[in-house]
Amino acid sequence: MEEEIKRSLDHIVETSPIRRVFWHMDEKVQDLLYGIQQGDDGVIVGKYIYNMEGPYPMNIGRKTGLIHTICDIVGMGGRPLFAFNAMQVESIQQAKEVSEDIKKQALGIGVPVVGGNTQMENDLKPCVSFVVVGELVRAPISDAGCVVKDKILMVGHVMEGELGERVYRANTKYNTMLDLYSQGVEIHAVKDASRGGWFGNLVEMLAKSQKGFKITSIPYQSFTRYMGTYLVCVPQKEVDRVLETCAKRKCPCIEVGQVMGALQVKLGEKTLVTKAKMMKVIRGLPYRRPKKN
Repeated sequence: MEEEIKRSLDHIVETSPIRRVFWHMDEKVQDLLYGIQQGDDGVIVGKYIYNMEGPYPMNIGRKTGLIHTICDIVGMGGRPLFAFNAMQVESIQQAKEVSEDIKKQALGIGVPVVGGNTQMENDLKPCVSFVVVGELVRAPISDAGCVVKDKILMVGHVMEGELGERVYRANTKYNTMLDLYSQGVEIHAVKDASRGGWFGNLVEMLAKSQKGFKITSIPYQSFTRYMGTYLVCVPQKEVDRVLETCAKRKCPCIEVGQVMGALQVKLGEKTLVTKAKMMKVIRGLPYRRPKKN
């Protein structure tokens, strides 16, 4: 467990040097609300959300890449509109076969692919990237809005299985989140528990919010595995509505624990992340609060 925790903490700050290179680019975009300086799961300009993912190894991207790219759009408070993809392939035949699988993702989720690029360069491994454009259906949801005494719930199935199963699981969690939005449930923060696992994404939420956490259940045995679920931070008064909505939608939901003021992460009586380690993550994670819409 200690090694997984160390890997999670290292992962949080590994792209910070890249973000610092582009830090002032945000100032050049009119109506930008979320960008490089927020380091959130997507970019918001005006009422639109943009997210890019990849390059994925071809065997993964062809059955889950588009689904994962859509995930961040919904998590930030939007509904996906359309998508693009870019492929590096070995042949046109391979491109056609991969496109058929991407088409199944697009039709299954209801997000059309309207453009992209296909290339066949020598000595490059096949891979695929995606861009999804969405539109806000509510006020943007940050990954950094955790409040003391909030509960954090994990919502959604682990994203695994064949393509059809992944589409079903994705639709279940998307429809659950959109249902919560339409009800006006008060949500303080959301993060996609993807690369870095549930623990790393949880600590990133806490570091940006400058809060601590008491873990009261283990949502998955591996701390670092890609999950494809949502970490949803809500006030105590909203927990029942989230649970009832998840039950109605046949969507898994686990209460992970409670946000604390003390800057540490605890599991029972054991401190998994000390204040000193949390401060190290905070210092290594450049962050500026988003502008008001």
